[in-house]
Amino acid sequence: MSFPFRISLIVSIFAVGISLHTQNTLPAADPENKETSSSKVLVTVNGQSVTQADLDFAYLSRGMVNAPETARQQVLEGLINQRLIEDFLAQQKITVPPQQLDQSVLRIEKLIRKKGDAPEQILAKMGFTPEKLRAAIALPLSWNIYAKREITPAQMQTYFDAHREELDGTRVEASHILLKLPENANQESIQHTKQKLAALRKQILAGTLTFTEAAAQHSVAPSKNEGGKLVTSAYRGKTPVVLTEQIFPLKAGEISAPFQSPFGVHIVTLNKKHPGQFSLEDIRGDIFKILSQSLWKNTIQKLRGNAKIEWKTDSSN
Repeated sequence: MSFPFRISLIVSIFAVGISLHTQNTLPAADPENKETSSSKVLVTVNGQSVTQADLDFAYLSRGMVNAPETARQQVLEGLINQRLIEDFLAQQKITVPPQQLDQSVLRIEKLIRKKGDAPEQILAKMGFTPEKLRAAIALPLSWNIYAKREITPAQMQTYFDAHREELDGTRVEASHILLKLPENANQESIQHTKQKLAALRKQILAGTLTFTEAAAQHSVAPSKNEGGKLVTSAYRGKTPVVLTEQIFPLKAGEISAPFQSPFGVHIVTLNKKHPGQFSLEDIRGDIFKILSQSLWKNTIQKLRGNAKIEWKTDSSN
């Protein structure tokens, strides 16, 4: 669980249809063996146990069936983080007002009823007792209370000033040249492709050929005959962020150094920038979420540094 707003409860509500469908495919288990297995301690966190039952419930609430080992480890790490954050918030004396918790439960029940289902039956099939449901809801709400206490208006202003163009709706017109990499490319082939683009960039800067000509002759992008033109985009818009994060720091006419993306190796040039109009007040909620996520990660890192985490089984199994 890398971020409180992605806690299993939120995922589970949207995965209701998947989890109910897949639960019917689970093989029947011997009740006696299941009870023994469920009580098995997988890891302790500052003396608190994370059991097989906790892991099974996490799978169930996420709609996960026959999860791969990589997912198992990720979910267990999330449960460890959850224990650490719960203890931390308790020490900070953060509590959710009962009325707020009641309202959140009612909202979830309303969501389920809108699908034409009975909340009690659906939540029971997902493994949510009333107590587990309230506990799952309480954690992100408690964290939100803590984050509001810690994140100051000055911090939000500083973040906005440092990332203004990424947040204020600024849009860029840009072009790129893309070279494909071989399947399962090694470091040598990646470096060779970057060198080819670096040489091409030098030619463009020297005036031997234009960016448009270079795109038409060398790029494999669909828009190569249009000069490698990309769709006009905000930082988080239609153009992948892996490209916009290279484009936004450029000045008009500048060409980036070669860089790798999931699509291959690129160079990009900024053609024109359209200033955004959003103010801090317009996007205060977005900035709060970003800073809350950063605070969550930093808090987890500090808590793990002092935590006593003991694996009772091989963590890779």
